[in-house]
Amino acid sequence: MEQNRVQLPERMETRNIRLNIDDYTVSVNIDFLVEATGVTPYALWVRVKPEESTLGRELRESGKSNSLLLQTGWSLKEIADTLTKDSYMGSAVTYITKNIEDIWNNIQPEKTPRMSTDPYKIK
Repeated sequence: MEQNRVQLPERMETRNIRLNIDDYTVSVNIDFLVEATGVTPYALWVRVKPEESTLGRELRESGKSNSLLLQTGWSLKEIADTLTKDSYMGSAVTYITKNIEDIWNNIQPEKTPRMSTDPYKIK
């Protein structure tokens, strides 16, 4: 089944956020497409230190998959609802979905948001 992907420009507006998930520092870059009709997120790039870990590779691949979903018409809310909060990508996408306006307006939280993938600690 072929989906129509949005043609992305060479340059897009980017916002960076830093999250603390299970004591790992996770860096997320969100690329936005700015049009006359509004601002839409179209790509997520997720990094963790150390990058050459299995987790780092998995997050990069998951970010690519989620970017493809965004470019084929899925919303961040649909992706957040599909992923579970007991995964690193699920935690990151859920946070982004809940705070997308603050992220776009460059409003930084006072402290780095801390999250857990432990199902017994998830709020």
